[in-house]
Amino acid sequence: MELLIEKVDPEKKEILRNLMTLHLHDLSEFINNIELNPNKGLFEFDVFDWFFEKDGLSPFFILLDGKPIGFILLQSGPFSNQEYADYVLNSFFILKNHRRKGFGRLASQKFFEMYPGRYAIGQAETNIPALKFWRNVYESSGINTYEKEEMEEGIKIVYQYFKTF
Repeated sequence: MELLIEKVDPEKKEILRNLMTLHLHDLSEFINNIELNPNKGLFEFDVFDWFFEKDGLSPFFILLDGKPIGFILLQSGPFSNQEYADYVLNSFFILKNHRRKGFGRLASQKFFEMYPGRYAIGQAETNIPALKFWRNVYESSGINTYEKEEMEEGIKIVYQYFKTF
């Protein structure tokens, strides 16, 4: 099995949009203000198109044997807090049937090798599975983090700040 991280080609934008609806569905278990669009019956990311239009926002597929099993949305430049982080991991998603098999950890390690620097990654305080996942990634990769809690739109977010080089 070969796991790759690949920038999303704009021609495959709809595949990413469909995966995003699954990600938002998963997050709705932990974040109360994620709402279904009642006119479409879908969860929608309001700034999705920006990741194909604005410099500093980059979408990536996580591919297993050439098939998408997840994605990463990366913020940099004007979309990150340059004082503390070169990159902000906006979203990281692995399909449920590929979780707990090491693919998420491997994808994150490959991604950090591709984009070394200072990172900020945040999870809703109520999203215990995500908090555990990221803490395991840091521990298994030997990454030292600094954690800080912040309020964003009424949601307590636990951020980890760290460097990869």
